[in-house]
Amino acid sequence: MSLCGRILLGLSAATVTTFALSPIALAAPKGSKSIAIYIEGPNADDIREDIVSLVPDTLKVVDDDAFSKSLRSAGQTKPVGDALVMKAQRKKALDRIRKAGKAAKVEGVIYGVSRTNKKKKKEVYLVYVDENAGDLAVDSAVPLGGSRDDRKKALEDLLGPTLSQIAPAAAAADDDQPKDGGDDGDGEKDGDEKDGDGDEKSSDDGDKGGDDGDKGGKRKPHDPRSALFSIEAGVEFAGRWFDYSDPVTQNLRPYDVFGQPALSISGEVYPLASTDIPVLKGLGITAGFMMAPGLNSAVGEGDPLATTYQRINLGLRERLSIGESSVLGISAGLRLLTFEVDAAEALASTVPNVSYTLVRAGLDARVPVGPVALALGAEYLFPLSSGEVYDRFEGASVQGIGAMAGVLVPVTTGVEARLLVEYARFFSSFEPAIGDRYVAGGAIDQYLGVRLAGAYIY
Repeated sequence: MSLCGRILLGLSAATVTTFALSPIALAAPKGSKSIAIYIEGPNADDIREDIVSLVPDTLKVVDDDAFSKSLRSAGQTKPVGDALVMKAQRKKALDRIRKAGKAAKVEGVIYGVSRTNKKKKKEVYLVYVDENAGDLAVDSAVPLGGSRDDRKKALEDLLGPTLSQIAPAAAAADDDQPKDGGDDGDGEKDGDEKDGDGDEKSSDDGDKGGDDGDKGGKRKPHDPRSALFSIEAGVEFAGRWFDYSDPVTQNLRPYDVFGQPALSISGEVYPLASTDIPVLKGLGITAGFMMAPGLNSAVGEGDPLATTYQRINLGLRERLSIGESSVLGISAGLRLLTFEVDAAEALASTVPNVSYTLVRAGLDARVPVGPVALALGAEYLFPLSSGEVYDRFEGASVQGIGAMAGVLVPVTTGVEARLLVEYARFFSSFEPAIGDRYVAGGAIDQYLGVRLAGAYIY
């Protein structure tokens, strides 16, 4: 009986030990799966970035440089090129890619060649190579002739099913997550896990925003809808036209100039773009400066007179995503606009010198059209002060409006060329009295700038 008792006690202890250790064994996470993405040819970085953006969160993408070393070690020291398309000639290249994938310990390799096909059309030919030597899950081309959004859609249609099939399910990433949202036996609720100090943390880290480019945790670099900052620099060909309406006295001098080169730089920064805070994530600070060095003015056959023409903008802009790819901006701020001719005292009393301090409020939009985007905008300009020419008249009332239009052409990742036309118009009315030195019904002051610029968006 003593021996039987000892046996029963031993079995009981073993049973208790088994139940005590089982949860720990089950809590061990599975190894995450990974793939390699390698593109060669023109715009390879852009294409790879678009493909990486399609990869599910549960699937890791290995470093491009590390996989390049694996390729070289496997014997693929030169670009594969058009051989990837020629099914009768590509076996050696596929074997080397497969060997490199095994060396890199990845589930498979998405390998692409960016090229111009026989029909003179740009495309990227893609294959998915895994350890199986049979038919390839992906073996087709994606056209590159449309917009970037068109390309992303075509890449998703081609690669999406394969990526979804090889990616681990989110619920299977950690075995201790209950499937039905219930208690897991330790009082932990579904979606939470303990870190090393016993504190709870969210299983999704708060970054499961959508893919529209501006949701917290999913900010896409180089996307105008979610960029952290952008900067533009260029050359502006400036013009100004000032004229009076219903002039009476002979001391009212109009002014015009066009084609004067000016230097322009502007930028925007969105400090909270990477967060998911409503309103604040799209709120940016804007600034801009334009100056026309070397501008001279002349009256008749007189000597050239040094002329200052410059514009300073400071403000705030709220950025809103509209639809899948358009952006609407709501802005407000200050503009300092100066146009002054350095004339002698006798002439200075007739030239239309202005120094506007303006409160501005406006709307702007960026709308993709095929491979380019259109920029449109309008604003209201309210002068806090206007300058010398208006001080000469009694009862001067000044208002202003502005408009902008342009074409934005992508050059490479984050870089675009811009052709922009900006127009501002100030219209004023006066209330002169009989005997005043200056008599006119009002004035029109117009500004036009045609700007060629390059911009970087991050």
